[in-house]
Amino acid sequence: MLHGGEHGVTLSRKRIRQVKDPMVTILDADQIRAIEKRIEQVYELPLMPELARRILQLQSDPNAGALQLANIVQLDPSLAAQVIRYASSPFYGYRGRISNIQDAISRVLGYDLVLNLALGLAAARSFRIPDEGPLGLSRFWEHAILSAVLMQKIGACMPAARRPQPGFSYLCGLLHDFGVLLLGHLFLPEFCLLNKFAAANPDKTLTELEGRLLGMGGARDLLAMGHARIGAWLMEAWNMPEAIAITLLEHHNPDYRGEHEVSVHLVQLSDLLLSRASDLPEPGSLPHVHLGILEVAPDQVLELAAQVFEQRAELLTLSALAARAS
Repeated sequence: MLHGGEHGVTLSRKRIRQVKDPMVTILDADQIRAIEKRIEQVYELPLMPELARRILQLQSDPNAGALQLANIVQLDPSLAAQVIRYASSPFYGYRGRISNIQDAISRVLGYDLVLNLALGLAAARSFRIPDEGPLGLSRFWEHAILSAVLMQKIGACMPAARRPQPGFSYLCGLLHDFGVLLLGHLFLPEFCLLNKFAAANPDKTLTELEGRLLGMGGARDLLAMGHARIGAWLMEAWNMPEAIAITLLEHHNPDYRGEHEVSVHLVQLSDLLLSRASDLPEPGSLPHVHLGILEVAPDQVLELAAQVFEQRAELLTLSALAARAS
């Protein structure tokens, strides 16, 4: 029996959209619900870790502050140490000594970033997947950390009326591929095969590779949904904010327009830039759809991306910490 939050785990019909990718299987709402029911009869979603649940509750408390957050994070010494290492990283440029969570919050990272960083790190502990390969745990965290930082930087340059909270952008970057983790957690043989396909076909998107595996093994239903829908399904099971679930669901859909279009298109622009990290595109070739929705200039976006990639070594050190703690 599949367990989720008290409100269930089915994506509401209003949230289901067709990603515009010819390799993605076209499923309507009834087909998706039928798949969910079949999976529910056999498999169990990992529960959100208790620490992550407590951090999520803190996120919705308008009266919470650094002291309450520090008290929760300190319940897990390894997570606390990880946050302190983040704050001490050369990437954040603080030259003093950080010895506790409250210093990490007040002197370096800020409440919003520490809360969302801790939430993402704690939530990822639900999964057990292999470390090796382009979809393995190490590469997952490399992409997640780079995405989070890049999305936060681009978001900060948006006009104030459109600008997302920095910590929220960071969290979307950390979580947007959680569907891949869930696939590996539930269906390890199929995940390993998908990982091999990804290694052999580095020019193919993940949605294209998922399409090639349709009909193979016990994961065929889940693969038919695609990792974006799988991740959104998990977010609803965990009662994560709707904005997170929608961002995960739509993060490969360039046609998405709606309440959460900023975070959706931040993910898409970040993914594009990360795929071209070694050879950034010309300003004129950046997709106008993303630039228009985010209201950012192409030159500025590319400058921010170059800054992030120049600090890649420091960020990969942080991603290695995340991978070891997962």
